[in-house]
Amino acid sequence: MVGEGDIVITQDYGLSAMCLAKRALPISQNGMVYSSDNIDALLLQRHTAKKIRMAGGRLKGNSKRTKEQDAQFEETLRAILAVG
Repeated sequence: MVGEGDIVITQDYGLSAMCLAKRALPISQNGMVYSSDNIDALLLQRHTAKKIRMAGGRLKGNSKRTKEQDAQFEETLRAILAVG
């Protein structure tokens, strides 16, 4: 149901790729803007991590959210809204 120009907040790279295909503006909860310039590398990173997990490996989880991440998210969202 997402359309062109919609803002989507997600940490899912697959969903971000689908949103980009529909010309939406996906951003992460940390304020990173997903784009055609970075999505391929992020999807590859996800695929590699899955292969490691499937082989029995373990990866370190995310660390606790910081105030800097909150501030970066707010700054990015405000910038996107100001352009629209």
